Amino acid sequence: MKAFNSFLFLGALAYSVVADSLTDIASDDVNGLNVTQTIVDSSNSGINLNLLNFTADALEFINTAASVANSSAARRKRANTGNGIDVHSHFVFPWYKALVPTTGGNPTPDWTLEDHMNFASGLSITKTILGSSTPQANVYFGNQALTTALARLLNICAASLHALYPKQIDFFCVVPLPSVDAAKAEAEYCLNNLGAVGITTMTNHEGLYLGNSALDGFWSYINSRSDKPIVFVHPTAPYMKINGKFVEANPTQYLTGLVEFYFETARCYMDLSYSGVLTKYTNIRWIASHVGGAFPSILDRMIKSLGPTMEAQLKSIYNTRVFWDSAGPTYPNQVRGLRGYGIPISQLLLGTDYPYAPAGTYAGAFAGLVNDPDFNQANITAILHNNSAALFGDKLTM
Repeated sequence: MKAFNSFLFLGALAYSVVADSLTDIASDDVNGLNVTQTIVDSSNSGINLNLLNFTADALEFINTAASVANSSAARRKRANTGNGIDVHSHFVFPWYKALVPTTGGNPTPDWTLEDHMNFASGLSITKTILGSSTPQANVYFGNQALTTALARLLNICAASLHALYPKQIDFFCVVPLPSVDAAKAEAEYCLNNLGAVGITTMTNHEGLYLGNSALDGFWSYINSRSDKPIVFVHPTAPYMKINGKFVEANPTQYLTGLVEFYFETARCYMDLSYSGVLTKYTNIRWIASHVGGAFPSILDRMIKSLGPTMEAQLKSIYNTRVFWDSAGPTYPNQVRGLRGYGIPISQLLLGTDYPYAPAGTYAGAFAGLVNDPDFNQANITAILHNNSAALFGDKLTM
């Protein structure tokens, strides 16, 4: 027993040393966010951020961002007369780009907060809800400790940007699925303590799609929350496990990010529909990327096989609890496929996918939305602002 107690003591001491080494770098006050305390909280929860050899770089990024935000130049008000809310937009921290040099087969883009704010201002976007693009925290397949630590580090960095620019930036919480217990704990901490406005998942996590019964415990927890959580689902590469190893399952010669992401969204929402997750967990609101990707193309073929009662029930959910962002060149043509199912304008949201879309495509995609001949000005205003404002309500810092 003495030996066991000594082991526990040494383990606690090791975590204390880890926390101390990082809290020496972390700030006690990033415009109200105590980053030092988040490090201590992580250590106390058994999340070892020192497992990641770039944690110090991430904390230095926060310190630099805080220094820039507190400068007189940054405090000057930016000229932005619009009120757009971008629900599909990404951060790419420099340490994360070094970790993930390619995304969907393309080089992971460069990103700075200054560039992102200038981009948003150019499209009259005054509120950006940042989230992590693929692979989110799932860089270390099969390693729960590293995945959990990476999710926490991404969330601390995102929360710091929100603290520094609360009126311009909100964020979605990254969760370390497929570990249900770790994902529940991270969602709870991030939503309750870090100020996230919702959760972001991928279409699959290490090959496990969101409707898999192994994840029911996570959805049960999210559904039980009184704040009616919003879940933003981002596409990723499809994976298969062969001989104990994960293999990307893109069957074509083309880049995964070019085509496969659209099919991934279709697979995911088909899975959520067939599995009963959408019908069972009625407190969750969902955001589908790229106006549903390829999902509208298969919707009738899929849903009619379930019988008229289930068809009506699911179509009601698509019309009320699923929201569809505009990221990519989705207007005016692709959205018509979605609207053909009677999806009301109230479910359509603005998304840009910045900075992952090709640089020259943003203005054209935005123009396709605001000049869509199927919508009047009131409809456009709803898509750009009102629908997101109604969905998120007081979760957003305006």
